[in-house]
Amino acid sequence: MLVRLWGSQSPENLMSFPSLHSRSHSLSQHALSHDPATLAQLYGALVYKAAYRVLGDAALAEDVQQDVFLRLIESPQYDVDSWPAYLTAASTRAAIDVLRRQQRWWRLLPIWRAQAPVAASSAEQVGLEQERARRLRSALARLSRREAQCFGLRYLQGLEIADIARALRLSENSVSVSLHRARRRLEADIAQVSQEDRS
Repeated sequence: MLVRLWGSQSPENLMSFPSLHSRSHSLSQHALSHDPATLAQLYGALVYKAAYRVLGDAALAEDVQQDVFLRLIESPQYDVDSWPAYLTAASTRAAIDVLRRQQRWWRLLPIWRAQAPVAASSAEQVGLEQERARRLRSALARLSRREAQCFGLRYLQGLEIADIARALRLSENSVSVSLHRARRRLEADIAQVSQEDRS
């Protein structure tokens, strides 16, 4: 199994992995081979980390990690400019697909402008927070596939617009438009929730 080439990852160890940007230069020189096993050894942790950030579940992240490399075996890619960006995008897309299938969007709460949640002082506040989270999950699930991919790569993975454009093979303008639309839809839903809470 490919996933066993680098061992099982645990959520506690995620913070010890170097970032995508610091590893990309040194690893890109070693990724001359398009062999999925070599790519799995070099980038397995990166793919797992990208999936885990979206899913928040170690077992699901390992499944996504495995799927990404199995797809490379089934459909080899030869015109990849940056393996870290390509694999991060593939992992994020696969994780978003898992979320859509399972409607587990609650892990996407740390969105672009969200602040750390404060402790609820009452059962009513807890209920309101749960309702807001449910509506946010619903809003995220209604984003188009492209908007969800761009949103996840930008605000969950921290990629720059140029990197997202390369990874998804889009123009930077298309990425910016998708991000704008995603933010606008989410802001509208969040505003609606806030207005309903005040009523």
